Amino acid sequence: MENKNSIYKNSAILGVGAFLAKLIGALYRVPLTYLIGGYGLGLYQMVFPVYCVLLDFSGAGVPSAISKLIGSCSEEEKKEKGRRYLISAIRLFSFLGIIAGLLMCLFSGVLSKAQGDKNSVFAYVALAPAIVTVCLISCYRGYFQGQMNMYPTAISQIIEQVVKLLTGILFCKILLPNVPLAVGGATFAITLSEIIALVFLLAIYSNKTKNLVKISKPERYFFGAKKLLSITVPLTLIVIILPLSQVIDSFIIVNKLKLYSENATALYGLFSGVVLTVMHLPVSVCHGISQSAIPAVAGAKSKPDQIKTVKKSLCLTLFLSAVSAVVCYFFSGFIIKVLFRRLTDKEYEICVNLLKITAIGIVFHSMLNTVNGVLIGIGKTFSILIGMVTGVLAKTALNLTLLNNPKIGVYGCGASLIACYFISVLVNLILVIKVGIENASKNTNRRQQNNR
Repeated sequence: MENKNSIYKNSAILGVGAFLAKLIGALYRVPLTYLIGGYGLGLYQMVFPVYCVLLDFSGAGVPSAISKLIGSCSEEEKKEKGRRYLISAIRLFSFLGIIAGLLMCLFSGVLSKAQGDKNSVFAYVALAPAIVTVCLISCYRGYFQGQMNMYPTAISQIIEQVVKLLTGILFCKILLPNVPLAVGGATFAITLSEIIALVFLLAIYSNKTKNLVKISKPERYFFGAKKLLSITVPLTLIVIILPLSQVIDSFIIVNKLKLYSENATALYGLFSGVVLTVMHLPVSVCHGISQSAIPAVAGAKSKPDQIKTVKKSLCLTLFLSAVSAVVCYFFSGFIIKVLFRRLTDKEYEICVNLLKITAIGIVFHSMLNTVNGVLIGIGKTFSILIGMVTGVLAKTALNLTLLNNPKIGVYGCGASLIACYFISVLVNLILVIKVGIENASKNTNRRQQNNR
């Protein structure tokens, strides 16, 4: 009963926090779109696929890795071992964050030209420092989640979005009418918001650990480094697949649409900056379930408890995501009109149609996150790669095919995205079922041997 309640409680905390953060982020797009327009929004969105890939390379798997390792500890070990895992993670991955940030800054010109619009260079430079900060934030969030304390993660997400909204609008107004510079100001607001969120997490951590005995030997700072790397490396490969595919998309979509459309950058901005923003709102709620499932599944006291936790996580995800998908489909026009009032009639029509197409993707994406969280919790991290790679390959192939047809146009992006999530979750769900059957067979064999 305690395990069930903790799953619901922690999922609710993370879900509400993520939803509010995403909602503030979506509301931010309203004045942002009004200030910088469709073209500016396209520039704004073009930098994020590369940013996400570099961020993931520098340690995106850290929160889940720390969460799993701490979740596997006994209650007596969690505080001290958790602190050691955190220190080790910071020392291991902050350096990678610095390197990634420098690479993004140095190659900003090359990247912006390759994507088809060199004006995005300012946004790349302004966003680069955020990579280092987010690496540190990820370490602290993983620590708190492993302790089954979801409040710091939820609150810090909201802080990020509030700071981004206030400073982003301010910087845009100061730097306009130069749209590329204004976009750079909007991305610098993200960097500033991450710094403020990190300060908040540091304050909470200092307060929680002030009574613990300090580590005296420097070599202990690398406590659990081997375990961290053994989990983080495959997780990094997994987490990086979707952002890497988005980088490929940003090249394919804009350049393909340019063959028959004069507003290719704006169309890409509508798809990634408007439609996906709305789609990610309900997905963010369900993402809290996947994050709660990792330490809960890893720390289950018995196989039956573990199976119950898995079932409850998947059922809760399916219910919430299905309701969200229905709402997004039937109220797509209302949602777009409320959140993005400044769109032209043509842009509004495109966004409504795209949201209807991608609504079912909310279910597949949400289920994929939870299924992956379960696989991480039971230690089958590498297995996740199979479904993810298969789905991304299908999406890329469909984008290359569908976007060649002017009659389909940008709507091909929505169809490709659904195929990606559907194939990925189907393959990984089969793996979860297979693991469950194998565990059941082992338990049956043990009982039979004991009876003999």
